[in-house]
This record gives sequence, structure tokens and C-alpha cells, in this order.
Amino acid sequence: MDPSRATPERRHAMFWLRYAAAWIAVGLWLGLNVVIGFRNSGRSIPAWEPVTWELSSAVVMAVLAVGVYQLERRWPLSGPHWLRHLPVHVPAALVFSALHTIGMVGIRRAVYAAFGSRYDFGDPWLGFAYELQKDLITYSVIVVICVLIRSVRARRERELAVIRLERDLSEARLAQLTAQIEPHFVFNTLNAISNRMHEDVDAADRMIAAFADLLRAALAESGSAHVRVADDVTWLERYFELMRERFRGQVETRVVLDPAAASARVPRLLLQPLVENAFAHGLTRGRGRVEVRIRADAHRLLCTIEDDGAGLRHDVAPGVGLKNVRSRLDLLYGADYRFDIAPREGGGTRVEIDLPLTTHG
Repeated sequence: MDPSRATPERRHAMFWLRYAAAWIAVGLWLGLNVVIGFRNSGRSIPAWEPVTWELSSAVVMAVLAVGVYQLERRWPLSGPHWLRHLPVHVPAALVFSALHTIGMVGIRRAVYAAFGSRYDFGDPWLGFAYELQKDLITYSVIVVICVLIRSVRARRERELAVIRLERDLSEARLAQLTAQIEPHFVFNTLNAISNRMHEDVDAADRMIAAFADLLRAALAESGSAHVRVADDVTWLERYFELMRERFRGQVETRVVLDPAAASARVPRLLLQPLVENAFAHGLTRGRGRVEVRIRADAHRLLCTIEDDGAGLRHDVAPGVGLKNVRSRLDLLYGADYRFDIAPREGGGTRVEIDLPLTTHG
């Protein structure tokens, strides 16, 4: 089963199983080392005795370590006020040692009795003093581990908070950029309809109807930063209808969509500002050809917009549309995209966009 898909209850149970297994493994390892030490010294001792000594100590320690963890969380020995909490841990360490000693001695006596023998702890005060100096070290190690765990978690939470903040800022900036496109497009279209009104009222009426279809499609969008390529092409086709009506009989448009790219994800209204730019700066005389091609190539989505108009003018600064497109691509893809504008062979302008190919879900 994939651990990432496990329920919280299952992950919780698996954690405690691993925790218990780790302490038992430590106890068995220490016990076996004691057995080996006795054998090397030539002394004979049943293997179960050293294993019982170390395993009983490890089992009791495993339980007490949970208590130390909770205590250290309540009175942490890190941060600006850790010295104020230190007096709490001094008596806690003594209680820890007393409980550890009593618990492991009790387990050993029970196991020895089961084997028909008797466990002798020796002088209780000397035995406690012997265990105390070891337990103080163990308590300190557990506390240090608790501090390290909290530090790692805090650093990870800070990193996640920074990532969330950067994502939220990027999404807010992206929403702002997308919102800028639509008013820009609306104003330009209304201006075109107004100009056409003085030349051909019927054509202007048809443009208003086409524009209404465009607005209806825009309002039907969910507001997502991405849409299916097929949906963006539908919007583009309606925009082309407007332009063909505006320059009736003078412009030719074509959209070629690779079926493999139809369901890919693309930034909403990515191509329309570029096509609008071709009409505004390429087909300055209101006649010519604009062609859009979209295809999938391996793991990339390739979009090309070509016009046979006036071509690039180096003295003209990029407008709102081009700046907006590039800014959105920067936010969405970082360095994983290509956006080139170059002269078209035979005259005109060629725009190429290369994006990661991802399926719209």
C-alpha cells in the first residue's frame, strides 16, 4: 500500500509499531553484546539473562521517553525562555530515573521468576545511584532529540509558509494580469465596432452579436488561470469572426489545432492578445493573413502565430498585450518556457511559444 495514501489512523499505528520495534531492537542488540562479552571473558551465563536486563531497560525507557517528549513540549528547553523551564526538568530527571529503575527491576524479577530463578538487584541505594548517572545522560539525550525534532519541524513549517506566501502572491499577480487583458480587449473591440458603425451599420450589428457571444463565453469561464486548448481556440475563432466582419473580405484567418493538443492546459486568453497584436501592428492596412497553429510534440506544447503584414518595427515598444503574456508565462512556468517574436520568412511576423504539455483536469 502506498504510504502517502494511508489513513491518518493507519499512519499513526505504523509510527507506534516502528517506535516499539526500534526500542526492542536496541534492547536485543545491547543484550547480545553483553552475552558476547561474557563469552569472551570465559564466563558462562544463560543468554536470556543479559537479554532480559537490556530489554527490560529498553522497554521501560521507551514508555518514559514518551512522557519526556510531552514534558519537553510543555516546558521546552529551547527558545528565549528555556532557562525558566530548566528547574522543571531537574526533578523530572530524578523521577525519570526512579521510574526507570523500579520498572526494569520489576520486569526482571518477573522474568526470573518465570524461569524458576531469583533476580538480585543488590544494594538498592547503590543500584539507584548507578542507574541515576546513566539515566541523567539518557534523559539529556532524549531532551536534545526533542529539541532537534521541534527545530526541524519549525524550519519546515517556515519553509512551507514561505512557499504558500509566494504561491498566493503569484496567484494574486496572475489574477491581476488576466483581469488586465479582458478590459483591454473589450475597449479595443468596442472601439472597432464604433468605427465600423460609420461605415456599415449591418456589419457593426453582426460584430455586436459576435462580441456578445465572446462575452458570454468569458463570463461562463470558472476564472481558472488555465483552460483547455480547445476552449481557448473556440474563443479565438469567435475573435476571428469579429475581425473578418470588421475587415470584410480583406483578411484571411486560419487555426490549425493538433487533436493531440486539444485537451492540453494553456493559460487562459494566451493567444488572443498575440492575434490582436498581429491585426493592430501587422495588418495595419486592414488586409492580409493571420494563421495560428497549435501542436503537441513529445512533452511540449508548441503554439505559432504568423501574419504576412508589415513585420517588426524596432522603434515600437511592446504594448500591454505582449508584456502581459510574458509576465503570465513567467509566473506560471518560470524558466520552463520559450516565447520568441521574429520576422517571418517572406514578410510579416512570427510568434512562437513553447510550453510544458500538461493535460487539463
